[in-house]
Amino acid sequence: MRQAGFTLVEILVVLVIIGITVAMISINLVPDDKRVLTTEAQKLALLFEQARDEAIISGKEIAWSVEGDKTRFWRKDDKGKWATVSGDDLFRDRDLATGVTLAELQINSVKAAMNERLIFSPGGMNMPFKLDLVLNTSRVSIAGDNLGKLVLKNDE
Repeated sequence: MRQAGFTLVEILVVLVIIGITVAMISINLVPDDKRVLTTEAQKLALLFEQARDEAIISGKEIAWSVEGDKTRFWRKDDKGKWATVSGDDLFRDRDLATGVTLAELQINSVKAAMNERLIFSPGGMNMPFKLDLVLNTSRVSIAGDNLGKLVLKNDE
């Protein structure tokens, strides 16, 4: 007569399956640096496209800059001086993702100061630029040409 219950082998197989499942879930819950950096670069690229479009539609220059771990958009006021954009949810000040920094900014193939403004012209013709975002050992570049076409590149 056979007793009801599970054998040791059956219990071990179930434990192995549970262990593998938990390991895979925990790996997917913690985003890796490349994913965080790529997401941040995609957000910035979309904001740049919106800024370019807004400059063309409004007929006024819009600029973007980084100050520490914050990104900021600027518009010229009535006196022609740059002022931060306020009261606009799309172009509000934003924090970069934790640990993400601007490593380099080039405007028209010339290295620019980290806090220099990247200007989007109302005529639609902009200076080409390239900026590098870094998180630990991961690096992502955003490059824009004269017409506003943006390209993201993961650098290893």
